[in-house]
Amino acid sequence: MTSTALPIPTQPIWRAALLRSANYLLLLALSTSPLPAQDTGADLWRQYQADPDRHPVIPNVSYAGYQCGDVPLPQPPAQFDLVKDFAAVGDGASDATAAFATAIAKAASVAKPGKPVVISIPAGTYNVTGMIRLDRSGVILRGVARGETIIAFQKPLSGVLGASQAGSSSRWSWSGGLVWMGPGDVFAADGIFRTPASTQDWEEWQTLPAVAQVTAPAKRGDHTVQVDAAGAKALKVGDTLLLCWANPADRSLLLHMAGHALMADYDWAKSGAGLTGAQAWRWPVEIAAVEGTTVTLRQPLRIDIRPEWQVRFAPLGAHLSECGIEALTLRMVPHAAAKHLADVGWNGVYLNRALHCWVRDVTVENSDNALIHASAKNTTVSGLIVTGGKHHHATALRVSSHDNLICDFRIESQPKHGINTEYLSTGNVWCRGVMLHGTFDSHRAMSFESLRSDITVNNDGTPGGGGQAGPFLGARVVHWNIRVTGKADFIYQPECLSLGALVGIQGVPRLDKEAWAMPKGDKGVVVADDGRVPEIVDLYAAQLQLRHASVAKSVSGNGKAASSPGKPSK
Repeated sequence: MTSTALPIPTQPIWRAALLRSANYLLLLALSTSPLPAQDTGADLWRQYQADPDRHPVIPNVSYAGYQCGDVPLPQPPAQFDLVKDFAAVGDGASDATAAFATAIAKAASVAKPGKPVVISIPAGTYNVTGMIRLDRSGVILRGVARGETIIAFQKPLSGVLGASQAGSSSRWSWSGGLVWMGPGDVFAADGIFRTPASTQDWEEWQTLPAVAQVTAPAKRGDHTVQVDAAGAKALKVGDTLLLCWANPADRSLLLHMAGHALMADYDWAKSGAGLTGAQAWRWPVEIAAVEGTTVTLRQPLRIDIRPEWQVRFAPLGAHLSECGIEALTLRMVPHAAAKHLADVGWNGVYLNRALHCWVRDVTVENSDNALIHASAKNTTVSGLIVTGGKHHHATALRVSSHDNLICDFRIESQPKHGINTEYLSTGNVWCRGVMLHGTFDSHRAMSFESLRSDITVNNDGTPGGGGQAGPFLGARVVHWNIRVTGKADFIYQPECLSLGALVGIQGVPRLDKEAWAMPKGDKGVVVADDGRVPEIVDLYAAQLQLRHASVAKSVSGNGKAASSPGKPSK
């Protein structure tokens, strides 16, 4: 292990005062006590077990995925058949666009909360000249298997919806999908995409009036918050709301998310306007209990709550839940890669304002962007395969997307970037993957508290991000048991991280050089198990097992179901 140059504070009160003044920054760097030495990932794991929600460099990402990982993905029986019930023909020539639209509308009309409806798609090739919109909750598209059920798209998004430009760049280079899994409020009744070309706000969690004000400070890792009495009456157990932090001009919130004291040296004025100009940070969270004015959350806080950040609960706004697509292939017309940011929108699945949705055992062929999350929460993508030639993103996880799981994936295509994260997204996990091409694309805008674990990667891609997007990464990003060929850049490069960890990186030597879009210097990154497989092979799986074991122990000890957060919901 390589020790850190600056100590990492461990006192329980340190986060409350971090970065409140320039003088305190200096004092923090000089006077706080370091973590005990970690010789191996096993040492880090023992520390994590003692207090999973508050470890200074390892985030608790065990809540990632569908229903926080507490139950398997649903497998209800099929209720409708696309061919028998809606006259689709999978002959590779007939147009099935209308059949899909009719089937989805019918399924949505009979779906009920907790009881999604499956549309079975028999083996065959189904041509689609438009797009497939899953825009209401509780609808599942299920094929027979990848390679047997094929949905063959005939036009890109620009051919279906028209061009969507941001200056000289096409927005279809980073948003939208031919399978569009999100609320239909961005479409007119005639299917026309009705969002203004001048803004990308339509992708974001909606800004709605607060229903409850948080009235007392709280710490990262806490499961409870205090709210005003009137607001408490508006909060219902089982509801998911937005917990919103105001983003003050003093940058205190952003610096708290950034982690290490050296992050104050970043050129926020010139290169961080994309973050400093944001009004708020929004984090969807489920209400587990309300007792008086005490609100228990299903998962622990990712960051502190302070009075100056004016934290409040607001409605989640338009969204959908319990939708899925599984066991099929999405095929785009083969095409040459476009000039960077000039993609016409041969995009696969787009999850926008999607909650507890999934993509399972799907292959995406010949895409510009195979999979995009934007303002998505607790989704699972399992068994994704991306094939084809050169293109933009294999996966892109954007716009305050939180607690999503991408697992058991394989990237056989040649993405420019690889697996992307950006814009203050947190709690996300990429694990058990193989990347024949690409890189760990931290696309700036300071994602934090996330994990890449048990991945084999030929590191030949490059990260991206606009010039004013903000830092490469924020606090507590971890690379764990990563097998690398090619270069070490961005994967085994400590200066890319802040208060993070690089554990069990194999195949390339550690790269000690200044990182792009980050302040220079050692920012408290722990390096362990250099060049060898750590004792814990997949940190996400270990964290989930630990949390479930803790819940089971609590249930056994009490002789009844636990009421604490983390309890399996079904």
